[in-house]
Amino acid sequence: GSVTYIDLTMKLTEQIPVWSGDVVPSFTLHSTIEGEGCQTMRLLLGSHSGTHIDSPAHLIEGGKSLDHYDVSRFFARCAVLAPDGGGPLPASMAAAVPSGCDGILLAGTTTSLEIDAARRLISRGVRLFGFAGGSCDEIESTTFPVHRLLMGCDALIIENLANLDPLVGRVVDLVALPLFVEGSDGAPARVIARLS
Repeated sequence: GSVTYIDLTMKLTEQIPVWSGDVVPSFTLHSTIEGEGCQTMRLLLGSHSGTHIDSPAHLIEGGKSLDHYDVSRFFARCAVLAPDGGGPLPASMAAAVPSGCDGILLAGTTTSLEIDAARRLISRGVRLFGFAGGSCDEIESTTFPVHRLLMGCDALIIENLANLDPLVGRVVDLVALPLFVEGSDGAPARVIARLS
């Protein structure tokens, strides 16, 4: 059968939303074809700019940095879910993840994860958690309990995913490749879903 690839990556621009106090991306010409014979750009980014993957080093002192994960961890079979009306995914919806899935992707920019849902999904073997919004915790959280639980279980968190809404209810094969940065607490990533 035919295969479809869907880009789930937010395009990096200087206008993308950023977490309060985080780096505002900036892209400027460094050299031009007219002046230097080639065009290159200077990129100013935060480790959590746009679509990105968090590592435990983001919130846990001495936590594992993203460059220490085996590359196999950036591939997953994912169920795409959306709780009714946005908000936190309740624990009762954890059962909606088909067996054989080791990842979930949550559509809806206000969607987060209830702590009990996170525990239930971890117990079912889910190790990759993706979100259309900018946090797996409720946006007002200052203690980040879901981040800390997932990171403590060596799960990966992807935030600021795009184009998930048409995939709700489907299972996709996911590739999420972060920039390979030494000691990174997170990194922008190109994230692609494969439907077959």
